[in-house]
Parts: sequence; C-alpha cells; structure tokens
Amino acid sequence: MDADTILTGRPGPVPAPVVLRAGPVTLDLDGADLRAIRIGGAELVQRVYVAVRDAPWNTIPGAFTDVVVDQRADTFLVTFSARHAHEAIDFRWDARIEGTADGTIRYELDGVCRGVFEYSKIGFNVHHALDGAIGRRYRIVDEAGRTREGILPDAIDPQRIVDGSLTAMFEPYRELALEVRDGLEAVIGLEGDLLELQDHRNWADGNFKSYATPLSLGFPFTSTDGTRIRQVLTIGFRGAVPAQPARGPVRIEVGERVGPMPALGLGQPGHAQPLTTAEASLIRVAGPAHLRVDLVAGDPGAAAALERAAGDARGVDAALELAVHANEASGPGLAALAAQLRTLGPRVARVLVYQRIEGYSAMSGLTSAPVVALVRETLEPVTGPVPYAGGSNQTFSDVNRDRPRDPVLTGLCFALCPTIHAADDRSIVENVVGAAEVVRMAASFAGGRPISVSPVTIATRNGPYPAGPAAPGSLPAAVDVRQASLLGAAWTAATLGRLAEAGAASVTWYETAGWQGIVERDAGSPHPAFPSRPGQAFPLFHVLADAAGWAGATVRRTRSSRPLDAEALAAQDAAGLHLLVANLRPAPTTVEVAGLEGRAAVVRTLDATTAPLATSDPAAFRATRGVDREVVDGTLRLELAPYAVARVDAPG
Repeated sequence: MDADTILTGRPGPVPAPVVLRAGPVTLDLDGADLRAIRIGGAELVQRVYVAVRDAPWNTIPGAFTDVVVDQRADTFLVTFSARHAHEAIDFRWDARIEGTADGTIRYELDGVCRGVFEYSKIGFNVHHALDGAIGRRYRIVDEAGRTREGILPDAIDPQRIVDGSLTAMFEPYRELALEVRDGLEAVIGLEGDLLELQDHRNWADGNFKSYATPLSLGFPFTSTDGTRIRQVLTIGFRGAVPAQPARGPVRIEVGERVGPMPALGLGQPGHAQPLTTAEASLIRVAGPAHLRVDLVAGDPGAAAALERAAGDARGVDAALELAVHANEASGPGLAALAAQLRTLGPRVARVLVYQRIEGYSAMSGLTSAPVVALVRETLEPVTGPVPYAGGSNQTFSDVNRDRPRDPVLTGLCFALCPTIHAADDRSIVENVVGAAEVVRMAASFAGGRPISVSPVTIATRNGPYPAGPAAPGSLPAAVDVRQASLLGAAWTAATLGRLAEAGAASVTWYETAGWQGIVERDAGSPHPAFPSRPGQAFPLFHVLADAAGWAGATVRRTRSSRPLDAEALAAQDAAGLHLLVANLRPAPTTVEVAGLEGRAAVVRTLDATTAPLATSDPAAFRATRGVDREVVDGTLRLELAPYAVARVDAPG
C-alpha cells in the first residue's frame, strides 16, 4: 500500500486548496468551495458551497471545467463551469467568484436545468463554525426589509415538524449579520433566493448552516427544461479586526477528571457471516465490551442473526447489545426472540429499542413508549435489569425533536456519522466537535438515563448520501475507504475523546470484520477498490484496542488550542495517565501536551512509517514498548506525521 493510500484510503495526494486574498480577507478555494474565510484572527465563514440534491436528498456531485484563477495583490477572480448529472438530473451552471480590496467576496451562480426532473435543493449553503456562532448575537433582514435580532443558542435547536413540514430556526432572510467575535460581524447576503438557518449540530455537524430556498416552500421541486436558477452570495464584514495570533505548536492541556470511560463495542458485520477463528482472535485483542446485533422482531432472519451474534460474542468474550426494531404488533416476534435468548444464554449489556421503519426518514422521532414497554415486558425477564434505551437508529435530530418523558425508557440512544451533509476529509475533521455537542445536549434532557451512541460509522448507512448514490460497479455508498486509513484512526481517536468527555455511557463503533469493520475478513474485500489485504488490522483497530484497555479508567478533560489540527483522549487509572493524541492534518504537526506529571513518558506512534507493521502484524506492533520521551515542566513535545496517532503513557 502506497503512502498516500495509508493516509486517506485513496491513491495519490489530495489536491491542496488554493489560498486567495481579498484585501484583509483570506480564504481557501477547495474545488468549487470556499473554506476558512478569515480576517485577522477571526473566521468569518467556515464554508461556502453549491449543493444539488435529488428528491431523496442525495447530493449529486459536480464536474468542473474551464477553471480560471486570477489572483492579484489584494483582489482575485475565479471562473468555471459546472455540471451535476445523475439519472434524470442535469443541472449546469457558470460561476464567477470575485474578491475585492475592501474584503468583500461575491459568488455568482448562474445555471439552467436541462430536462424535467425532481430535486429537493439547488443553491448556496453557508457554514458558520460553532466558536463564532454559539451564544453570539445575530441580526437578520427579511424579504420585506424588516430587521430582527437575537442570540444563537447554546442548546441545540430542534428541527421541528409543523403541519407535516420541516422547519428552520426562524423566518427566511436575505441578509444575516453574525457577531463572530466581539465587535466583529460577518455579513452574508443573498440575491435570487432567500436563506434560512439550521442548527447543524442536530446531525453532529460542527456548525450552523444558512441555506438557500426556504423549507416552507416544500420539496421536492420539479424543473422544466430551461428553468433558470441564479443566485448571488456576498460575504463581507463590519467592525474591528482582531489581531492574528502567533502560529506555534498546538497546545493540548490535560485538566480535571470528568467521569468514567464509556463501554466500547463493535457492530455485527453486514456480510452476515460468523467470525472465523483468525478474525475472532484479532477482535478479542481489541477487547470490545459488547457486540451490537440488529434484530427486526418477526423478521425471518432475526433468529439466525441472534444465533450468529451470540456465537461471535462467545468467541471474543463480549456481551451483546440488542438493537431491537419493533412496533406495537411485534408481540409474537418478540416472544420468539425471548425464547431464543433463554436457550442461547448470552450476556446482554443493554437493549436499544427502535421504532420499526423502512429505510431513512427525515420525519422520524423517539421510539414510542408503548413499543419500549412491549419490548421490556417480553425480553426483560430474560435479559435481567439492563438499560432499555429508546431513541433513533438514525441521528440525534430525531431524539432532539421528540425528547424522552416516559420512565419506561431507561436509556437514550442514537447513531453518529460525520458525513451526513459532506463527505470530504476536511468536513469530517470539522465535525469532531459535533460529537461532544450531541452527547452534551442529550445529557441535558436524559434525566440521568445512560446515553448510548450506537453505531458510529464514517459513511452514512442508509442514505441520503452526501457524495451521491454509488455509480454502477463502484463501492457501495455506505462503504468508505478511510475505514482502512490513518485518517480514519485519527478521526476515531479525536471523536472518542469528545464522546468520552461529554459523558457517553457506551459507544458502539463500526463492525467487527469487513470493509466497515476494524479488521479485514480472512477472505479479503469483495471489491478491488477497497484498500485492504486479507486478514489485516486497520489502523483504527489500535485506537479502539488502546482505549478498550483503559476500561474502568476516569476520563480527564483535554483542551486543544487548535482543535481542527489536533485533539486528544485522556484517561487516568491506577497505572497512570494515558493519552491518544491525534494529528488531524494531512501535514506534520507539532503538539505540546501540558499538565503531565513526572519527568518522562512512553510514546508509541501509529503513522505511515509504523502502519505496515501495525496492520500486518498487530500483535507485534502492540508488543512494541514505545520510546521514552522527556517531560519538561509538565509538557511533552510531540512531532506528529500526517494523521498520526500517538499513545502516551505517563505517571499520574
């Protein structure tokens, strides 16, 4: 496997963005997207992009041609043409992006629909990063020129359903002024349509989003041949420009103890085959506390799935997490599962109860209390008094709009994925902070119920798909090549740190074996485009194996000076302080870890140099002691290669 593939799962380097300047404002041109629009020490906007979404909300990627970038001393002009085509959808547009010396960015979309097709959205999206939005004052100007002011909430604002329609946070607007720093406003305006605001944290994204075309107009829309769509987005600023801070090493401060490590588990593989002896031996090294098995009550395949899961759980010495999909007519199917559980006798860690639905639904909510009661009445005599969680098999948004009240729910559960709205590397790093936000918010209304995040995946499982539906002959849309990469390992370590610190009681990651798992199957991948070898361990295997070894430890708070560059998980037990420090950048990064005791620490690093051993002979890699490193005045300095994860063991 070449160096680029081990980094991201894809052969060849990822193209670097083009840095542009408009007077005092800088930004990255990343394909057709604008990212990190900054002035001085403040970010005005996290991301600007044009999205074309089909009727089921899949994002249809664009092909870009005739790209011209003209960067001058303090102005720039970018032009290109784009086409988004999939099945009946055919949308073509020309772009003109201009930056002027006064710091104004103007992005023009001028497009036309070819043919008749249904679509849910075509137009601009603007991401507002959380650190420049939460608790910040905003001012909007609506279509009639009226002004409204307010403060964006610390609590995650639910996406409510009113009269069968999804809603925004407040009325549509043509201009938004957001105080991203004290005394500095980012000013976003749109011509040709109206914007609405959405709290993207509902889907564990690390931003609020302004998007074109109000939800109140409904969806999907139907084009006519020649329908013209023209929008002009402008971004400017008002106020004092904060100074640019000095660019030194990333500093991670290890702080106070905050709570216990969550129980870490794995999902059952989608290929529906039992673990082989070799696969089970590897998974046992990773030390999962539980294996999740999805059981649709009354489905003919439920009995085989439970039997296979019970066998796998015995083979890796884990309990089961039963994910039961049921409705009020599921009594006979539940009774059959109860009888089978009595016969098989597996340990059960918890039961997640889901309202039985088919596929993805944007209108879902919390599992109904009568369904949870039915599952408890039937299964609890067999499982014993374990948590019976209600929630969503989709995202936190379903739980946030329909919060638990009935005491029959003794736990709360939802899934987590960083690619609900965007699938690029930079976006999943930006969304690490969203993992902490959803658990923090869930805890605020859970009433002390344990919070189970299950499952965590890199790719969305049931759609909509942010990179578009899978092309014929390509990898399935629910499979992500980063599963086998160092980026996948770094994202896992950083996200685990945020989930653990926020107070998740249990987290179920990925699957056991296969291209959505932590090791490749003995038989290898069924598709040549997936970058793996038969029987190998993926880099993220070692992240989870390290963290599972700290079961029973106490999580300590960590704070990164630049969380988009590096993050950490810290756990304290009788043996001392343990950390996983993740470089989230595709470039070398210097990290200083402060708050350590003693004068030395042991560091073992997972990076492109050590990955060949870590993936081909994980036992040998894990037997490597690491390197003794000096701790000076409580601070350890680490030089981390791209997407490296360092395990640090220190006195404590």
